[in-house]
Amino acid sequence: MTTKTITIREDIYKMLLSIKGTNESFSNFFERLVKSRKNIDKLKELRGSVEFRNKEALLKELSDKRKEMRY
Repeated sequence: MTTKTITIREDIYKMLLSIKGTNESFSNFFERLVKSRKNIDKLKELRGSVEFRNKEALLKELSDKRKEMRY
């Protein structure tokens, strides 16, 4: 596996560190960010093509799942 060194400002590093999982490497963290970005773009493409019967329940379920993924 090849490794690369990147340079970022200290303030950006601290922001990334605060949202990175405790036992997560930066490589895994960036991989997760990139993959989730693709998923967001796919969801944006689908916007408006689905009708939700109970939007509030769906939003709560999504929020709960996000919290599970962060811990």
